Amino acid sequence: MSGRIVARVDAAYYEDVAGRLRGLLVRLEDRLLRKDVTLIAEFVDANELGLALEQMADSLSEDEQPLSADERADLLALVERMQMGDRVPNALTFCPVR
Repeated sequence: MSGRIVARVDAAYYEDVAGRLRGLLVRLEDRLLRKDVTLIAEFVDANELGLALEQMADSLSEDEQPLSADERADLLALVERMQMGDRVPNALTFCPVR
C-alpha cells in the first residue's frame, strides 16, 4: 500500500472519529461542566481522540450523569472503533440509564 493511500485512510479515520466525538460533545454538553467541554474540544482539535473520549467518560461518571441507551451505545462504539481498553466502559457503569 502506498504512503498516500495510508495517509488518506488515516485522515478519513481521524475525521470520522473526531466528528463522532464532536457530535457526542454537543449531545452531552448539558451534563458536562463548561471547563470539561472546553478541555474535551481541545483534545479533539489536537487529535488526542482517546484522551477526549476518556475525559468525556470520566466527567460524566464523576457526577453520575444519566445516559440514554443510544448515548451509551455511541460512546461504546467509539471505544471499539478506537480499540481502547476498559477505562471508558468502566467509567460509564457509574452513569445511570436516562
